[in-house]
Amino acid sequence: MTELAELEVENSPIESGGRARVNEEIMKEAELEDGQMIVVSSENKDILVSAYSDYMIEREKISLRVNDRKKLGVQEGDKVTVREHKKLLQKLL
Repeated sequence: MTELAELEVENSPIESGGRARVNEEIMKEAELEDGQMIVVSSENKDILVSAYSDYMIEREKISLRVNDRKKLGVQEGDKVTVREHKKLLQKLL
C-alpha cells in the first residue's frame, strides 16, 4: 500500500468513529473520493476509516473522532500515517 501522507491529529468532538476529515487538496492528489476507505496508522495500531474532504482542515492535519483516537492511542498533535486501503481483489488484479 502506498503511503499518502504523515498527518498531525486534530481532535473532532464527535464521540463515534469510522470517519476522518482530510484536506481536500490531499484527497484530490491521492485521487480519493469522499467515503473511500483509508488506513490510519499510529506507532502501535492501524484502523480503517472512511475519508471525507474538508477545506477547513489544514493541509498537514487529519481530524479524527474520539473513538478512533482511543483505538490508535493518539492525542491532538500526534502524527499518524495515512495510506490508501486496497481490497484483496484489487491487490490480486
